Amino acid sequence: MSLKTKYSLYPALVNTKDGANYGYINRKSIFKITPQFTVAYDFNDSNRAIVSKDDKYGLIDTEGNLKVNLIYSSISPFKEGLAVYTLNDKMGVMDKLGNSITKKNYNFINDYSNGMALVGESDGSDDYKYGYLNKDGVEVIPTKYKQANDFNGGYAVVKIKDGEFALIDLTGKLINKYNYQYVGGYGEGLMFFSNGFGEKYGYINVAGEIVIEPTYFTATGFKDGMAIVSIDEGYNGPNGVINNKGKYIYSPIYSNINLLGEDRVSLGMPIGEGEINLTSIYAIGNNRGDIFTDFKFLVVGNYNNGLSYGSNEEYTFFIDKSGKPIKDLPKVKGSGTLEIKDGIVYSDIDYEPYYLNKDGSVIYKPNKKIILSDKYSVIKEKYKPNINYLIYYPVIIGVYNKKINIEINKKLWDMSYFTPYAEEGKNKNSVITKDDVLDYSYYGNFTIEFYKKDLLVLNLSGYYYPIGAAHGMPSKKTPCINLVTGKFYSLGDLFMGGVYYTGELNKIINNMIETDPQYEYVFKDAFKGITEKQDFYVDKDNLYIYYPPYEIGPYSAGFITFKINFDEIKGMINKNGEFYKSFN
Repeated sequence: MSLKTKYSLYPALVNTKDGANYGYINRKSIFKITPQFTVAYDFNDSNRAIVSKDDKYGLIDTEGNLKVNLIYSSISPFKEGLAVYTLNDKMGVMDKLGNSITKKNYNFINDYSNGMALVGESDGSDDYKYGYLNKDGVEVIPTKYKQANDFNGGYAVVKIKDGEFALIDLTGKLINKYNYQYVGGYGEGLMFFSNGFGEKYGYINVAGEIVIEPTYFTATGFKDGMAIVSIDEGYNGPNGVINNKGKYIYSPIYSNINLLGEDRVSLGMPIGEGEINLTSIYAIGNNRGDIFTDFKFLVVGNYNNGLSYGSNEEYTFFIDKSGKPIKDLPKVKGSGTLEIKDGIVYSDIDYEPYYLNKDGSVIYKPNKKIILSDKYSVIKEKYKPNINYLIYYPVIIGVYNKKINIEINKKLWDMSYFTPYAEEGKNKNSVITKDDVLDYSYYGNFTIEFYKKDLLVLNLSGYYYPIGAAHGMPSKKTPCINLVTGKFYSLGDLFMGGVYYTGELNKIINNMIETDPQYEYVFKDAFKGITEKQDFYVDKDNLYIYYPPYEIGPYSAGFITFKINFDEIKGMINKNGEFYKSFN
């Protein structure tokens, strides 16, 4: 939740040829702090805001002055007046003015909960010991536990050793010990427990007495008198909701259930057939078993002061505690989140953040038109045929030859469009409808990687997530386009004819792999050399060769990229060629 500031400034996004940048606007949508940041959070009640530029984080004041320099690898949003930061691969805590309050650094710090932050220290191996910091940054509960949970309601569950857990209070006092293979999820006086790996879960009370016998394959902690449980190992449950006596409030028939706060719950039923379903459709109920709505929501947010939001196939809108739309608050096209912030409406819809008045009139929306020069612009268009499929794709305007302009945009659309491998060959204009039940989700977007003179380099990115997968797969295409001729360049177009450029580039890349520590994660002997269809892009001074996850390195390495300065390969570059001259 945003804290109201004296100046009422709000982070606002601007799309530019240098990327998506955030500045800060007032209620009249006037920028009071120039867009320049890649990340920007709300101001806290001490008029400090977390911002990021060039992958480094710091804090600014309401005049845009840096009050904490951009030196941190990350700063988490303020919670309970404190923020967790990462610096030189170690973590610490800063107060709301940006002063570091921790006496030493840690390998791990979680956000504050109940005035305490869970911290972890490693001895260099994979083993961690956990303890807790208070709001002064003091380690009041030493790092001695093998596992630990956040505090909830003044208590936390910790693991002393294998087969022995304990409940502690905010002073670290041991309330009781429990001899089970797993105990966790303290809430409202109960904890779930299991007798061993793969065994079913039940619930015990603080005294260690079994209150609910082990019956469930999955279990959550109690909140608002409810816990979510499953009696099957299926991806989609079925899930149910029990009370603190183990009696079902909602029978285990639901594909997904979310506790929304303020005694409310969303109950999901699967859309489509099969054992695994990505999409559920939700109804809203309470902790007494009353269901207030039909199954009509695709998304339901958490409640805050009696207010939440819901989405259907087309719109997102505010709802009351009975799930009824609030007619005097905005209804917006698309899916995402809505929040009332300092008396105005903050909307994050289809990954586009903007602001509205309560009557629905627009205060500020990001620009769709990105100006490259007095001749060329790029329009950011949206294609969303289905709740689980969204693409932002580029449309170029300003190319003198209209036929070439149309051909460029057609090719960019084809490159932006995504078809799962099993569906390749289908008509691209008829693959997806709003009624289709997809077994995946896809999000695509683009940025301008480089523009100079007549050359435009785009980064068409995407993320494909098949249902049930451990993770999705990112994609990346970087077309280098001549805006006069309409040519999409290949790597060979950069070099002189008759030059064995692939062999020379292979030597350079092999040397980088062998000598540069940043490439130590490249799989041994995985790099087999570049090809004529090699993925690449350029900027003013460099050539970039890249590979997708898994091709020559682990998934965690992302797109492994080799940056080669033009000076290193100047003897091979065709400086009289169309490609090079398009940006020189």
